[in-house]
Amino acid sequence: MAIDKEKILDIAQKYILKGQSKKAIKEYLKLIEGNPQDKRLHLKLGDLYIKNGEEDKAIQSYLKVAGLYGEEDLNFRAISIYKKILSINPKHIEAFQKIAELYLKEGLAGSAKSYYQSILDIDPSNPEAIKGIEQIEGAQQPKGRGIPIAPHEPLLTQHPPIPGKKPFEENTALHSPPDANQKISAFDKDAEMHYHLGIAYKEMELFDYAITEFELASSSSPMQFDCYIMLGNCYMEKGDYNKSIEYYKMSSEIQGLSNERLARLHFHLGLAYEASGMITEAIDTFNLVLKLDQSFPEAKEKLQKLQSSQHE
Repeated sequence: MAIDKEKILDIAQKYILKGQSKKAIKEYLKLIEGNPQDKRLHLKLGDLYIKNGEEDKAIQSYLKVAGLYGEEDLNFRAISIYKKILSINPKHIEAFQKIAELYLKEGLAGSAKSYYQSILDIDPSNPEAIKGIEQIEGAQQPKGRGIPIAPHEPLLTQHPPIPGKKPFEENTALHSPPDANQKISAFDKDAEMHYHLGIAYKEMELFDYAITEFELASSSSPMQFDCYIMLGNCYMEKGDYNKSIEYYKMSSEIQGLSNERLARLHFHLGLAYEASGMITEAIDTFNLVLKLDQSFPEAKEKLQKLQSSQHE
């Protein structure tokens, strides 16, 4: 007998709103029985287990989600879920192992090595971690030399960038040109990894996790514009319109943007102004969008609606 998915979801949502997570869990288990490959159902079930204080069951649900993403080669989405598991249990060796393997699949050997090392910090004799590090160092080692590669060091700080400040302006002056170029390349690759993780979290509506990743990625100058837009979008989704406006304005301060990009960011800024009730600012911003790109249909539509509402 086919289940009525929409009806069960509606029942589960009512239980959630009433704070009855146990009953909501039962409804989601019914849904998963009929849709075992539905990642969003497993993810929501994990969240409900967390609310109910059942961390072990939550981890099992998240492992299922991560595994499904991995089967589809959606590696960064899988990594984002394994990291969520580590936020619950910082010593979950399987999560560390899977993240390391997925980073290797993405060609990020330095990041993979860091996660293998984290396993050894927990279990110094773990054979998989030892083997993983040996393979990475063996692949990185110059032929004919026995000099080990230095341990991977994270290149990104945990702080949002200062608007207008270009990363590595000071650092590159301290190295010869070849070393500086190599470091920038590694830095940008690391930033790209954080950006993809941010996208994965955002698509799963895990906005706080996404914000952290976009903040890290925004330390790379080439990625600042897209990161600031994404940060603004995340804060819009969270209903923090002031913070959203702040990031959209930060993106507008980046030098050398094309009119197309300026139009896009100001459209987002206009939406944030509108959402926060700043209608005059929204109208001015949508007008600016049309000056930058006269064929921007969404801006025309928004402008007409806002101007009409002012005259009512």
